[in-house]
Amino acid sequence: MSKFDFSKCPHCECEHFYRQKDFNRAIGCLVILIGAVFVPQTYGLSLVIVAIADWILYRRVADMVVCYKCREEFINIDIPERITPFDHHIAELYEEPE
Repeated sequence: MSKFDFSKCPHCECEHFYRQKDFNRAIGCLVILIGAVFVPQTYGLSLVIVAIADWILYRRVADMVVCYKCREEFINIDIPERITPFDHHIAELYEEPE
């Protein structure tokens, strides 16, 4: 894993970052959809199976860091403890006006 200090984004000079799981959201939504489709046939057991699979994936998938401003993703790095999960208030500061 490489070392990066996260004082400023090398792409846009932003000073705010958040951490999230490095997992494809489309695949996650597809798994949930498959579990929901099979609810009538499995009497809801498919949702339990999907929840267990989700928990296992959550524990195994590594975190990545994302810049709030430019959405640049930093993968396979050592993440400092000061980088926290996504915060909607900080994200609003970087939203583009319509």
